[in-house]
Amino acid sequence: MLIKDILKIKNGFVYTVNENEQICKVLDTFVEKKIGSCMVEDSDKNFVGIMTEKDAIKCFKDVKKFSDIKVKDIMTKYEDIIIASEDDNIQYAMSIMTEKRIKHLPVMKDGNVIGVISIGDIVKAQLEHSEHIAKTYLD
Repeated sequence: MLIKDILKIKNGFVYTVNENEQICKVLDTFVEKKIGSCMVEDSDKNFVGIMTEKDAIKCFKDVKKFSDIKVKDIMTKYEDIIIASEDDNIQYAMSIMTEKRIKHLPVMKDGNVIGVISIGDIVKAQLEHSEHIAKTYLD
């Protein structure tokens, strides 16, 4: 099974935010949409990073005025992000996400983010695949 198979199920929607957005607004979106990450763009719509729940939590200990923080101040920068291709298999994604202890993996094609998969997406896909195989052998 490939990452693109998971992206088809998810319908390929990617939440994005501008790097200069206030973190409070992004956290509101996380809660409202029940998501744990969003891709970060600069003013020219270039992918520059990812903001995750973990990024937000890390900044709490040093912050005096949380509402003044911008996404670019706490996001994981592009050069530090592990990125997947739609043609990577999910075993690779699962392995790298487990090894690096990350929950969200941006998927890129031709320099553009085409989706994001979570560890939950992988578990769900594996479970559905296992159920399909079991039904095939039991029928």
